[in-house]
Amino acid sequence: MQWSFPFGTVYGFAFILSYSRYLYARFYPKASMEFFLDGHISALKEISGCPRRMRYDNLKSVVLKRKPEITYNTQFLDFARHYGFAIHACNPGKGNEKGRVERVIRDMEEFIKPEKFSSIDDLNRRFSVWRAERNRRIHRTTGKKPIDAISEERLKTLPAIPYKAYRCIPAHVTKTGFVDFETNRYSVPSSFSQMTGTILAYPEHIEIVIKDKRVASHKRSFGRQEKIENPSHRERILDRTNPEFKQKRIYQLMMGMDESIRQFLNRAEEEGEDILAASHTLFRLIRTNAKESLVSAVREAVSGKIYKTSYILSLLQPEETMNNPVQPQNQGLLTINYEGRELSDYDKLI
Repeated sequence: MQWSFPFGTVYGFAFILSYSRYLYARFYPKASMEFFLDGHISALKEISGCPRRMRYDNLKSVVLKRKPEITYNTQFLDFARHYGFAIHACNPGKGNEKGRVERVIRDMEEFIKPEKFSSIDDLNRRFSVWRAERNRRIHRTTGKKPIDAISEERLKTLPAIPYKAYRCIPAHVTKTGFVDFETNRYSVPSSFSQMTGTILAYPEHIEIVIKDKRVASHKRSFGRQEKIENPSHRERILDRTNPEFKQKRIYQLMMGMDESIRQFLNRAEEEGEDILAASHTLFRLIRTNAKESLVSAVREAVSGKIYKTSYILSLLQPEETMNNPVQPQNQGLLTINYEGRELSDYDKLI
């Protein structure tokens, strides 16, 4: 279940106990596994126990396929084993098997419709108040308040160590020390450039693991096309005798010189440019041109959405560009034959 707001799309998680009708629910910015697991963990913590069996609709987070037999999501199976509960998947099209949750969804929609929220945090804060009031009202079927009846539930004791709610995503570190995740880029120490690893995506942060070692951790961003960078990751760990050291130091220097240069290099890399070579080209230009001239040329390129160092060169070194003209593939086009004529030949044209 999802709803759209001016601040973005949110996804609802609902958990209701069959006997007491106690409700736990909240909203998340994504519907992926880490949020699904986090909803469970938060609910079990609130009720201080775990049901012996849980019933689910045919979510991909739980059921991968039903034929020829039910195949469960392996990570969710691991989660169920950790807490010791049995999984019951509802039959497709059998609304009567999940009636209590369907009613909760309608109630959540009724809560949302007339309200205006400034953010997902505002939504969850106000919804939490609504949910607490709901759990304190006498339920028309049980005749009891869910908050009181919960003590009659036969819940299992929670394990001493909670399950870790994360999702694993393969990752490759770029030349400049970043990994891509959900359109955003996160930094890792430069010494891990061009290595492969794994992103552990938690609801509120991400970790990057390479060779079974956690090498970076960042607060998770839910924006788009953002670059999340830890300044310490740009401090070189490589030996200065390494041939890559100079190139990467130049890259770091150029990235910190001006916001327009940072934007130019980021977009150039996205469009397939060799980011280290592009940084070196700009560095060479600053040795023969004033810094202000380079920044002005880069700003012009960014304004025109032209992320090619060749364009910057054409602005700052036009003579060099003219001395290196484009050569046509058909070299015959460069051959000009001139046949001499007498003045009398032109009289015929009059």
